[in-house]
Amino acid sequence: MNKMNKFNAKDKQIFDDMKQCVKDLGLKIVDEYVEEGVLLGMSTFEYPGYNLGIFFSYTPSTNMASVVLGYADIPVEKLPALYDLLNRINGHLIGNHFYINPELRILLMHSGMEVTGYFLDKAAFMGILGHDLGSGHTFMPLIVKVLASDQTPQAVMEEFMKQKHKMPRTLFMQDWTRRVKQKAEDLPFFIHVYKDMPAFPTHTHGLTELGMPEFLMDPLSFGQKGTYTLVIVSYNYFSCPENKAKLEAIMNGKIVKLTHRDLAPDGCGEGPYVYCYRRVYPEFEMVRQAYNIDEEKEQSDASPEVCFVQIYVEGDDHVLTDDYYKGGVMW
Repeated sequence: MNKMNKFNAKDKQIFDDMKQCVKDLGLKIVDEYVEEGVLLGMSTFEYPGYNLGIFFSYTPSTNMASVVLGYADIPVEKLPALYDLLNRINGHLIGNHFYINPELRILLMHSGMEVTGYFLDKAAFMGILGHDLGSGHTFMPLIVKVLASDQTPQAVMEEFMKQKHKMPRTLFMQDWTRRVKQKAEDLPFFIHVYKDMPAFPTHTHGLTELGMPEFLMDPLSFGQKGTYTLVIVSYNYFSCPENKAKLEAIMNGKIVKLTHRDLAPDGCGEGPYVYCYRRVYPEFEMVRQAYNIDEEKEQSDASPEVCFVQIYVEGDDHVLTDDYYKGGVMW
């Protein structure tokens, strides 16, 4: 008898929705099975130097949809160093953490959510998947480095902290990128995204004509697709009449902070970042680079009445300085 037949239509639908979320991230499902009343599936995430196992499951008895990332074959002699490193890494994680199964010597990360209706909240589940994969994408190279070298956990972590502002965050933007359908020709303004290095700020042209300030963002914050998408959702948010007061506050010098949920109330999940909006001026190097402003030559791609708003991630203080943008930014 097929063990799947023991589950009702609701359970099967929720598990099918989970599988679709995995596929929507471009991942292949390599196995699915039933074990002790739990529907389970498996995928993998391949990255140079390591592979992560991705296990997802739905438990009808508790209505829990779960995701577990796994990395096996940890040498026993490396366990003390790995415990040290994970203590340092986990301090930078929110809502999940790495841990070790000491008997199997497997590195794991577990996250989950309760399913309260007939269907899975796919946006929220995609948020969990994206968050966990983003954590793995960010921190697994550090883990592999400790396992494969004589570097101490402290040295590896210090090296990471010096470079963290240059690391891509595109995985965290997957749910927005999938939902925002507007292309350049569909927008009432233009978004300039640089593809080459050194890169200059992602920025808009044409919002002034719509009665709004032009938006700018560090091109390395979320990559080409991520910054493009964040500009769109920011425009959608501030163009709503009910948010006009917040835009006016920004123009009056206040820094407005928004979350994933603020910008996408239709259900894109809870992202790990706080997005900040502040007014900036033509003398700021970011604006000068984006709009080709040269005071000595009285040259600019923007008219004098244009106002500018910088979008940045809370904590990325380096993007608030002139030096960061001089000559263009590099990985």
